[in-house]
Amino acid sequence: MNQQNNGSSWIKKNTVALLFGAAVLLLVLAAAFLPMNAASDGEIPSQEVGAGDENRVVDGAELMQTLTYTRCEHVVTRRVTAPVELYGKTLEEVEPLYPEWQITEFAPSQISMVRRPDLFCPDHVVLMSDPSGKLCVYRNKYGDAMALEKELDTEVKSLPAAVQEELEAGVGFSSDLELTNWLESVES
Repeated sequence: MNQQNNGSSWIKKNTVALLFGAAVLLLVLAAAFLPMNAASDGEIPSQEVGAGDENRVVDGAELMQTLTYTRCEHVVTRRVTAPVELYGKTLEEVEPLYPEWQITEFAPSQISMVRRPDLFCPDHVVLMSDPSGKLCVYRNKYGDAMALEKELDTEVKSLPAAVQEELEAGVGFSSDLELTNWLESVES
């Protein structure tokens, strides 16, 4: 009787092991037929740029723009809801709308793009001359363009030649106080 018990116990253990092995094998086979980049939460995976036009921007998609300012090397990332005009568009339809940007990721729910403007970032005040030769203070208020903040009474041509050259491209400062101290040092 004891030997019969051992035999049925051995059969039960092996049957469980066999069923477990079959289940694992089925999972492995099923995974082999799934797309490699399928997201586990049911979300459509992002597509690499140039991967075709089957993906279209959905309502409420996120637009992520990363700006690296070449004059100070600061990086600013803007995350906003994509404009309504982009909804339903493919990568090929979106690219011409952003000619100064490089689209790095395109998915129905998120578009990522980068740009390297030759400007100082919004954290800086910038001293440079206006077209008439007056020294002015500018600030990057919009992220991609300099805006006149105030005009100074100083003519650029009244400053030393080396300073005039430096001011042609603009000089960035971290604060108004730093700008004022620098200006006082070159005017004296």
